Order: sequence, then structure tokens, then C-alpha cells
Amino acid sequence: MLLCSLLLAGEAVCQTNNQQTDSQLAMQYYRLGVYQKAADIFARLYQNGHSDFYYGYYLNSLLQIPDYEAAESLIQTQMKFSRGNLKYNVDLGNLQELKGNPDKAKQIYHQTIKKLTASVSQINSLASAFIEKRNYELAEEVYTTGRKLMKNDYDFRIEMAQLYYYQRNYNKMIVEFLELLNVSDVYLQQVQNYFQQAIYNDSDESLNQLLIDKLLEYSRNYPDNKVYAELLIWIYVQDRNFPLALIQAKALDRRLNEDGHRVVSLARMASDNNDFETAVDAYQYVINKGGNQEYTNAARTEMLQVMFRRVELGIDNQLSDYQRLESALTDALQDMGIDAETVDLVRSLAKLKATYLGKTADAQFLLEDARTLRLQKTTLAAIDIELADVYLMQGNSVDATLTYARVEDNNKNNPVGSEAKLRKARLAYYTGNFKWAQAQLDALKASVEKLTANDAAYLSLLIEDNTGWSDASDTAMLIYAKADLLHYQHNDSLALLNLDSIITGFADAPIADEAIFLKAEIYRAKNDIGRAVDAYRAVAERFPDDVLADNAHYMLATIYENQLNDKQLAMDHYLKIITDYSSSIFVTDSRKRYRALRGDVQ
Repeated sequence: MLLCSLLLAGEAVCQTNNQQTDSQLAMQYYRLGVYQKAADIFARLYQNGHSDFYYGYYLNSLLQIPDYEAAESLIQTQMKFSRGNLKYNVDLGNLQELKGNPDKAKQIYHQTIKKLTASVSQINSLASAFIEKRNYELAEEVYTTGRKLMKNDYDFRIEMAQLYYYQRNYNKMIVEFLELLNVSDVYLQQVQNYFQQAIYNDSDESLNQLLIDKLLEYSRNYPDNKVYAELLIWIYVQDRNFPLALIQAKALDRRLNEDGHRVVSLARMASDNNDFETAVDAYQYVINKGGNQEYTNAARTEMLQVMFRRVELGIDNQLSDYQRLESALTDALQDMGIDAETVDLVRSLAKLKATYLGKTADAQFLLEDARTLRLQKTTLAAIDIELADVYLMQGNSVDATLTYARVEDNNKNNPVGSEAKLRKARLAYYTGNFKWAQAQLDALKASVEKLTANDAAYLSLLIEDNTGWSDASDTAMLIYAKADLLHYQHNDSLALLNLDSIITGFADAPIADEAIFLKAEIYRAKNDIGRAVDAYRAVAERFPDDVLADNAHYMLATIYENQLNDKQLAMDHYLKIITDYSSSIFVTDSRKRYRALRGDVQ
């Protein structure tokens, strides 16, 4: 008995192995287009259990030969073994089409659809069979019939939307998805995913505007359903159109009497995408709204940080901009108090005073006062770095060096320590110790902190590109570094004298473009607009491939727009950035300002 069992088991294993071998061989023939040999093997495999998998490959092989008689016999056999599965009727109808009997095929299709029952799985199976044959009209008829049979228990919205997507019938696809959301907003994420994929694959880019138009229509028709406004905000954000997204976010916030969280979230996205104007608008809305203190304080703090970032990027570059921000930061700290929660505002105010307003004594007082708060170690170290910066601005390079070194020693394995090392290297550069500075900077280029690594790489490249060529280039670099330090210390008169000595005495030195740009920056800060324009234009025209060229064009554009009221020249420079410097940080703002000056209606 045991021997028989073992023999039977061995025979089963052999059969399984033979079946696997036959299956692999049949698939190989099928892929190679040797359909007769594939059909012969699939026939044997199919007979062993009437598997739907082998049925499909066997049928396709017969149709490719073609052997329509054997194909029809196969379909009839499979229908007997799978009673109630209507998808095989589609194979039968398709066979009649291949045989040149379209009327008979239509008769089979319509008789099959009439056999449908109130079964979601049966309806989906038949529709899928038609879709597989690219017979989308009949698939649509199946779903339409299915809706009637299900009597609102299930309406096949997602399936119909996918079907319309296959047909590129975007209008009907959108309607199906939006009607689905009218039933329940739990499908919102799923619908967003479908739309995102469809928009990504939309070759003629017509879907985006069609979707916006439909969403606006549904928002008007169903004002109590917030899901359409939320989806509209989402599509505007995908399109990076933050001003229009903000209009919808504000309207939804008012309609639902929310706490401002939606608008704050949008403001953060706008800021992350360098749309600072929209971010400020959004934050100001939440501040004016009042109510929830958490979001009001967050909006006020973050708006001031955005305003400070605009100053740092040179977007807001007038004395009046600095003074307005100084007043706003001072008022905020008076209202909110100085503590660990608002210490970042203290740091921003100190940097504004020291760097842009020349009030280094005020900045030193603010930072020394902030050091007395109970702060995290890294925050305290960052304040010490900023305090060392102020010492350097005041000409106290000894205390600056000692403070940078102390922070570096106490923060060996964290980004603040790397930043202190960068500042110490920059101080060495200011004083002409280029080799030592570059060695420190090269070590920092591998820093995990991206901004520190980028700054180190930039300064290292500046030294590398402008030293070692000749005694003249080295001398010019020494003068430039001295001028850079003098400007940092707000001694602009001496800085300009040094820069002029480079431009006139070392015109061929590689540092000449940097010298002209720094002159432009100094003149702009002093509100000497005519000279600033001349210097920026010199950089833009003489050094179009330089890393400072887009900065020069942007500065010219803002000056022509805001100071000189020359709309056309402003547009010319904004357009230059958009077309020639697409990776510039100023592209987003340039595009928006260009459209506004052109008179586009948002």
C-alpha cells in the first residue's frame, strides 16, 4: 500500500513538471508567433481542467492561425464549463466579426447584455470583456444597463469614468467623477489620483482647463458641497496657480466658518514655491480674521519670515522695505512677547537691523538678550553665530573668530557646527588667507546641510576661479575680499573705492564681474538708482553666462518697474529671466510680474 502511494505521488509530480515544461514551451512559441505549435500544446494543457488562463492563449492562437471552426468549438466548450459567465459570449461575437458576420455578432452582443442580472461582478466582467476588445460603446451600454438593474445600489461611476478615459472623452469622465463626489467625499483622494494621472498623460493639455471649468460649474450648482472647492484648490496648486487657489481657499474658509488652517497651509505651499506675494496675502487674511490664536500667531510669525526672506533674496530691496519690516517685527514681539516661541523673530529683527539698517549695537543687544532665554542647544549656538557676525560687522574680528570657534568646537557633529566653520572660513577669506579658507571650505562641501554645502562650494569656487592665475589676479582678489568685508561692515565708501580700483586697474581680472555686481548692490542699497542700473546692466550685457546674470536682470526689472516706472523695460528683463534663465529662483516672480505688467486678467 505504501509503495502504491509513493508511486502515485511520484506520477503526480512528474505530471506537474511536464505541465510546467509544456506551458513554458507553449508560451515561447506564442511569443515567437509560431501559433500552430503553441495551439497544439495549449490544447493539451486546456483539456486538463479547462483553465481560463490556457483558454485565453489557446483561443488567441487559433484566431491567429486562423482556425475559426476550432475556435468556435473551444468557445462553446468553455461556455458549458462556465455557465453564467457572459464574457465568453463576447468571444463568440468577436469570432463572428472576424468571420465577416457583423450582424450576427451584434445579435450575440445585445442578447448577452439582455441576460445581465443585478450582479456587480457579472456586469463588471462583461464590460471588461468588451473593453478588452476595444468595444467601448457596448461596454458603456453594459454599465448603463447595470445602473438600471442595480437600482441605485451601485452606479459604476468609477468604472464609467475609466471607460471614458480610455476613449479620451474627458468631459464625460470628469462628470462621472464629480457625480461620484456628490454622493460622498470619501472618494476625494481616489479621484485626485485619477485626475493626476490623466493630466500627466494629457498630450494636448486640454484636460486641465476643462476640469477647472467643470469644477467651477459644480461649485456654483452645489454650493453646500465643499468637496468641489477643495478639488478646485488642489488643481490650482498642481498648476502652481496659488493666487486662484487662495481665492477658493478664502471663500471656503468663510463659507465653513473655519479657523484659517486651510489658508495657512496654502500660504506655506505658496512660500515653498517662491510665490511670496500670495503667501503674504494668505497670512494677512488669517491675521485679519482673528479668532483662533494658534493660527493667528502662526500666520503672523510665518508672514514676517516670508517678508524677511524677500529682503534676503533682494526682492524687497528699498530702505522703506527694511523699515516697514523692522516696525512689523518690533510690533509683533511687543504683542507676542520674547520667549522660546518667538526667538526666531528676534533673530530676524537682529539680522535686519545689523545687515540692512546698520544698527549693529541694537542687534547685539537683541541677541545677547535672547541668549538669556531657556533655549535648545542648537538654537543658542545659532544665536552665537549671529552674534559673531555682528562682532565682525563692528570690526571686532578677534571676538568674532573666538565665537565661531567656540560654536564649532561645541557642535562637532551637527549642522550648526558646520555653519560656524563656514563663517570662520569666510572671515579668513575676508582677510586674504585664501589657501586656509579654501581648505576649510572644501571640507564643508560634503556637509549634509545643503545650504552650508552650497555656500561653501560657491565661496570655494570664487577663490579657485579668481586666484592662482597671475600676481595681478591675486592682487585683484585681495582687493575684492577687502571690499566685500567693508561692505559687510557698512563702510560702503571705502568698499566702492576698492571696487573701482579693480574695475579700472584690473579690468581683465576674472573677479571684475563680481566687482561690478557688488558695486550695483551697494548703489542700490544707497538708493543711487542711476549708478545701480548702469552697473547691473554692465553685468547683464558683458557677462550673460555668469552666475550673477539672472540676478542683474531681476534687479533691473524691479528697478524699472518700481523706481523708474518704465513698464516696457521692466517686462523685457522679466521676460529675459523667463526665457534664458529658467532655473533661476526669480522665475516664478518674474512670470507673475510680467503677466501683470502685460495686463493679463488673472
